[in-house]
Amino acid sequence: MELMQWFFMGVLFTIGVFALAWLSLQVELEWYTWAGLITGVVMILFGIGWAGASFLEGISQSGSMALMLFSGPGIVMLVLVWRHLVAPKLNKAES
Repeated sequence: MELMQWFFMGVLFTIGVFALAWLSLQVELEWYTWAGLITGVVMILFGIGWAGASFLEGISQSGSMALMLFSGPGIVMLVLVWRHLVAPKLNKAES
């Protein structure tokens, strides 16, 4: 079971890299937008990895805190960067 967790973390990482590569082909973004997107993805994956390892070790409080303190702000960061910096440029590129 432990190996499946790390396999799925690799799959999530690969999907994230491919999504960012697709985005780079669709629209040209500034450096701070890329920094926000990459930081958000890394924070989410770090929180999931920490939580998974904590749950496997039997320390569920640490896992839930990791989800709340790392993955939560990562999701908020991704949503804000996407909504305010990426989406307007995607809308310009489509029209």
